[in-house]
This record gives sequence, structure tokens and C-alpha cells, in this order.
Amino acid sequence: MQNSSFNTIYTRLPLLLIALGCSLQMKAQKKEGEVKTDEIEVWKEAKVNLPQANRIFEKISTAKIDNTKKPIRYEFIERRLPVETPEFSPTVTMPDKGSTKENEFAERYNNIIRAGIGNYGHTFLEGHGGFSTGEDNYHGVYVKHNSFRLGPIGANYSGQSQNLIKVHSRTSFSSVKLAGALGWERRGFDYYAYNNQTNFNFPESQIFNSWNKFNFTGTVSNNNKNAKVDYVLNSNLSYLFTHLKANELVWNANLKGVYPLTEQLSALLEGSIVIAQRQDSLTLYRNLYKVKPTFQFKNDLFSITAGLNIINDREKNTFNNSYLFPIVKIDVQPIEGVKVFAGYEGDVYANNLSSLLTENQWLGRFTQLRNTRKTADYFAGAKTTLSNGLSVEAKISYARYKDFYVFNSNSTDSTRFDVMYSNDTTIVKVTTFSGQASYQIPDVWRSNFKFDVNVYSGLGNLENAWHRPAFNATWTNTFTVKDKLLLASDFYFITGLKGKNYVTNREVKLNSIIDLNLKATYLLSEHLDLFISVNNILNKSYQRYLYYPTQGVNFLGGLSYSF
Repeated sequence: MQNSSFNTIYTRLPLLLIALGCSLQMKAQKKEGEVKTDEIEVWKEAKVNLPQANRIFEKISTAKIDNTKKPIRYEFIERRLPVETPEFSPTVTMPDKGSTKENEFAERYNNIIRAGIGNYGHTFLEGHGGFSTGEDNYHGVYVKHNSFRLGPIGANYSGQSQNLIKVHSRTSFSSVKLAGALGWERRGFDYYAYNNQTNFNFPESQIFNSWNKFNFTGTVSNNNKNAKVDYVLNSNLSYLFTHLKANELVWNANLKGVYPLTEQLSALLEGSIVIAQRQDSLTLYRNLYKVKPTFQFKNDLFSITAGLNIINDREKNTFNNSYLFPIVKIDVQPIEGVKVFAGYEGDVYANNLSSLLTENQWLGRFTQLRNTRKTADYFAGAKTTLSNGLSVEAKISYARYKDFYVFNSNSTDSTRFDVMYSNDTTIVKVTTFSGQASYQIPDVWRSNFKFDVNVYSGLGNLENAWHRPAFNATWTNTFTVKDKLLLASDFYFITGLKGKNYVTNREVKLNSIIDLNLKATYLLSEHLDLFISVNNILNKSYQRYLYYPTQGVNFLGGLSYSF
């Protein structure tokens, strides 16, 4: 549906959402949040996915439900597009609450320092310090340094680094909870994709790039268990600038709320706004507005959610388009321990320079930006949970996209990538089969296996789904040995990747990615532990993106101290 149908709505909607977001930012000066913007949706049990789901939402989901039939939750990650790039380099993160001994110890302390060294000139430092001023009031600072001085090609011509600092805070009152964070992150890397690996007789600075990002996040949410309305307001303001003289200012805010009309019927509302300004050779102003009103009927056997996704996508002096997508979702629990679901929806996803760089950091200058429109998505699935600790999920989705994007090498420089979009006459169709299985023996072993099969058709001008996987799978395991030794493994398998060198006009089929990583942590005391991570144990030489090989076997070892 085009502009004329919604002009009245959208002349007022941006002003309302901007007012809400500005109010949020002024209130959230000292709060906790995440430094980077997460742009995935998590499918939960047929209800708005709000952090405060233990209050009003708990009342809704348990109304007139037989307690012997526990709700079955499915946790598929709804990706914007089937492009999932795992971080294969060593990742050592702060422990959080969990069932392992390492995490049990960490719960007792607010502060932690981790430091390590490894091959490829790898240096690692991570620290968090904080203090609480009450049960629900906390303030802290987090820092991280993760650097490889050397890389897989030309030694120091393919190094990379990450530095990050974040100050965060959360404060609770009787009826409202405030959280926020202010952070800075810098990443440095080289364009090292050269076929002749010995031809590095020029200054490394000629192929160097970096980006810096300042980020503020704020959250205001309901904290009253007896409140009639449950809600959460999020706001994020970020400024990114690169060594290649591009910068981007992005503000996005979203509102989610629920109002129970009866014990079984609820009204839900989601609204979001993304305002972006990118400066490169030109200044580009792009805005995206969404309002998603829905109603949900739920009893002890099934739930039905129905509503509309009303969207306005505009670019200054270029276009101003409005869309209306219906939303229908049905969940049924026919027998105890089994849930089936099906639905239909459409959406528009914001593609900004910041989000694209997180997928592929080797983009060239003057990156083209367009939002991707999912004109239709039909999906169905099921989950079963068994009493022996095993749960199995499966889902099938058939989606149609406009402005579907892929990454491929630049037409004149194969070391840099362009973002390529399907044209106006092309509707890309993606069929995805997803599944996962989880098993655990409490306090001993946890295992989780996930996979996706992607089938692309109708690619039109794109020729191929460049650098998008046909199949990818992950298998993660954690073991606890005598409450002292903690072992973890993760295995990645990705296949079906293709790229094209437009300089030689040759299509290249990339080798399958097979990556096995292991981590061991030995608890020396309640405060001190020793850790070592070994990555790419099979020493596979693979490329996630054309002509960019990854490191071979690499390790990181160090100490962690909690206090």
C-alpha cells in the first residue's frame, strides 16, 4: 500500500515517537545497556518479548492454565536475513549467572580481571568493576582489549584489534526501572586479500582501516508487579566514523507494551523509529517508522495473535513509501510436552553502515544503503520437551524479499566488498529449514546442536546468493569435572558459500568451513582460575569471504581473578 493511505498517520507518528525517545534519553543518563545494537528478534511463547515478563505477562500466560501442563517455550532466533557469521577468534567474556561452578563463584563478586597471551601476537585484557547501592541499584565500568598483531597473510599486514569501554548503571524505583550505558568501541584491521601472499612490499598503512563507535543506550521499564499496563522503552544513539572518512549517526527507539483486557484477551503494542544520517561522498538522511498493534487471545490449549505491521520508509528527497502487513500467529499445545505453531508476517529491516560493518568489516567506500523489505513470511514449527532433559525444535519458513542484499568483491578491487541489492523487478525467495536439539545432565553436561538449511531462488540480477550459506550448523558443549575443571567446545560447519571476482569475471566456490574450538578453565581457588582456549584445532584454511583466509591453529592462555 502506498503513501496516500497513510499520510495522516505518518505525519503525526514520527513526532510522537521522537518525543517519547527524547524523553527517554533525558531520563536515562545513568543506566545499564548494551554497547552494540542487536537487530534480531527472538521467538518466544506467543507473547511480547519484554524483559519484565515475570509480572503482567506472567499473569496473562498462566490464566486458567492447568499447572500440570507447563508452558513450552521455543527460542528460535529470527534473523533479519539468513547470514550468520560466528566469531571464530577466541572470545573470553565475563561470566554471568548460570549453573557452573565458575559462574557460581562469579555471582559473589562484582569485579573481575582477565588477562592472557597467545600466538599470532595475541594479547587479551578484560575487566569489570562495579558496586551496588541496593538490591536493584548497580553501577559499573567494563573494559576490553583483544588484539592480534599478526595475521594469516603477510604477518603484520593482516592483524586486527578491538578495544572497548562501557560505563553502565541501573536504578529501580517502586514503579519504574531505569538502565543505561555509555560506551566507546574501536576496531582496526587490514585489507589483506591478496592472491600473491608474498607481495607485501608496501607500507601496511596503505591497506589499514578502522572504525570508532560511540554509543548511548537507555531503558525505562515498568517495575510494578500490580500495574495494569506493562511496558519497556528502549533508546539507542550511536555515532560511527571510519578511517575511510565515512561517518554515521543513528538514533533508534522502540516501545513495547501490553494491556490485559480480560484474563484471556490482551492488547499489545510495539512501535519503533530509526533515524539515520550517513556522510560519505554525500549526506544521506534515512528514516524508518513502525507501529505494530496486535491482540492476543490465550487459554490453556492455544493462543492466537493477530494484528498489523504499519511501516513508513523514507529517504530525504528520494522516496517516501508506506506499507501495511498483516500479522497472524497460532500456538497450540495438543498434548503435554508438545507445542506446534504457525504464522504469517511481513516487515522492513533497517540496513545501516553500522549493522553492515558488523557482518563484513572489509566494505569499501561509498557503501550503498537500502532497507530490506520482507513482503511475506509463512512459517510453521514444533517443539517437544522430554523429561530426560532432551528438547527438540523444528521450523520451516518461506519468505519473499525486496532489496535482498549480498556481499561481493568490488568490480575493480577484489580486496574490498560492495553491498549488492536485488533490483525493483526481483523478488528473492528464501526457504529455510531450521532445527535444534538440546540435552543436559544438571551440573555435569550441556549440549546444544543447531542447523539451518537455506534455499534461494528468484535472485534475478544478483546471479547468486554471494557469500550466503546454503547450510550452517553449530554444536556446543560444556562439561564440569569434579567442580574444578570446566571444559567447553564449539564446532562450526558452514557450506555452500560462493563469491565472484569481477576483475577476472570468475565465480569461486569457497571451501566448506570446519572449525573446532576448545576451552578449559581450572578453578585454582574461589577467586582465581586458569584458562586456555585453542581455536581452529583442525588447522583448516578456510575463507568466510573471498580471498580472506583465517588464522590456523591459535591459542590464548591466561588468568582470571574475581574480587
